[in-house]
Amino acid sequence: MSDPKTLVDENLELKKQIEILNSKLNRVKIWMEREVREQAHKIAKSKTSKLTSAVKEDFLSENFEEVIASRINNYFGDLLLLNAPKWTIESITSAEINYYNMMKNPTIDWFAVISAYHKVLDLFIESFITNNFRKFAKKRGCTILRVNDPLEKALNLIVNSKYIMSTWRLYWLLKMLKEDAKMFDYWKCFKEYLDKYIELKNILLNDEFFNKFSRLNKSEVLWSKRHSWSISKKDTMDARKILIWDFRDKASMIYKILEWQSVIY
Repeated sequence: MSDPKTLVDENLELKKQIEILNSKLNRVKIWMEREVREQAHKIAKSKTSKLTSAVKEDFLSENFEEVIASRINNYFGDLLLLNAPKWTIESITSAEINYYNMMKNPTIDWFAVISAYHKVLDLFIESFITNNFRKFAKKRGCTILRVNDPLEKALNLIVNSKYIMSTWRLYWLLKMLKEDAKMFDYWKCFKEYLDKYIELKNILLNDEFFNKFSRLNKSEVLWSKRHSWSISKKDTMDARKILIWDFRDKASMIYKILEWQSVIY
């Protein structure tokens, strides 16, 4: 049986450690909130110079950069933002300023909003998925192209030449996995990679997440419509809902990937 005095000392020590951790978390929170505000102000300053006079006046009067910073902080929280790749906050801020501008002046092309959110998705795919897949493939000795297949060629370049894995390629890889399609060497290696990182696999192949990814792919806003400059207001609003869900629903693609990364690491 433990000595009462020992138990009291242990409880006091535990309480002290908790207080230290809480103090550190509060400092992190203050730092992150300041970081988000500073990045929002930085991007806002550069973007407002390109706005029309009327929109610029509305933007400044409504202090919209503060609104954006608060939305980002409140939606993601401090711990998730700490694990976000560099340029994440800047790209989201840029996307939202462009979205505000487009809503005020719908005659302007919606390309800038989609482009900024596409950058966030590309950052996440590279940082959280592709980077570790390259290491995994090389460790397994999967570095030789053996068949004349477009996706195998792409994966070969991704592994050996550090090409990015586009959202389109990731979507089709996941689609084939869900359909249990015939696979070649690099495809099989990617499947083995996801089997090892089961939490990531559960996120990417989750029906709700994949259905959003499928809708985004079918909308063509990240490829053909983007390259032909034919993105409509509805296209942009639908894509923004899938990717960020107006900073309300945490089932958005961007939130779910960042949440997984935060929990794992």
